[in-house]
Amino acid sequence: MVAVALVAWTGYHTWLARQPYTWAGTVEARDIAVGSRVGGRVKEVLVREGDRVEAGQPLVVLEAGDLNAQRLQAEGQLMQAQAALDKMQGHARPEDSGKAGAPPLTGSLAEQAARARAELTSAQAALEQAQLDVQRARALFQQEVKSRAELDTAESALRQARATRDARRAQLQELQQGTSADLRAQQGLVEAARGRLEAIDVALGELTIRAPLAARVESLDLRPGDLLPPNATAATLVEDDQLYVRIYVPETRLGKLRPGSEVPVRVDSFPGRTFTGVVENIASEGEYTPRNLQTPDERAWQVFATRIGLREDGQHQLRSGMAAYISVPR
Repeated sequence: MVAVALVAWTGYHTWLARQPYTWAGTVEARDIAVGSRVGGRVKEVLVREGDRVEAGQPLVVLEAGDLNAQRLQAEGQLMQAQAALDKMQGHARPEDSGKAGAPPLTGSLAEQAARARAELTSAQAALEQAQLDVQRARALFQQEVKSRAELDTAESALRQARATRDARRAQLQELQQGTSADLRAQQGLVEAARGRLEAIDVALGELTIRAPLAARVESLDLRPGDLLPPNATAATLVEDDQLYVRIYVPETRLGKLRPGSEVPVRVDSFPGRTFTGVVENIASEGEYTPRNLQTPDERAWQVFATRIGLREDGQHQLRSGMAAYISVPR
């Protein structure tokens, strides 16, 4: 009996030493929480739980509320700001000059600057003429051809011409500086109005909640008339065509796996059948408290989270949440 027991113990441990390492994990899939940044009242629900959806497919439509009215206001403000900018730049069309409410063609800042420049040229010419008159009056006064009163009149005209020239120059400088600043300010108003209009267009686009990529609708509990807050989850999608298994490998067995190697995957739902998995990633940092502890002794182990991607044979038959087992030879 002792010999039989010894043989049985030896045979059992020999068999046990030849068994592959097995780690338990869970089939997982990436979840996508979709919603709207603006929120609103639900107008239509276009899909149901369990449906397959394609990238860009509408899922839920929200009511527009007053967004259309806001867009009309923003569009009108943009048109007003653009018209004022065109007026400053002198871009008014000749055919619009006779229309009611059309800005006059002579009201642009560019035309005002042109007129001020012409007036400065005229004042400069008048000043030069006044200087010549003073020179001649002085010469004639010295020759006693003209009187002192005539010389004083010529000098007074020279001072008046110089003052007029200085005033026209200051007016042109002020207008040129003001033109540049006013144009920049008006351009800023145009850009601000255009930004408000684009923001409203984005909000209108957010009224239709779409699938970001091909997936399956996992949960959708909305009905027409429900209120959806901004940034709230409207539906949860699952990328069930990219399933993977998450396992935790002890440090002492980490050498049995390497990224890119194939491993067999078994699940309880398909006994006697194995699916092909590929080691996609091994965590660079270990941890002591994995999510799925198998035995009390494992709490003392340092383990590394490992991601096992499933090949096509398991993508269509396995489901997220299933218990899975991965085995590797010793």
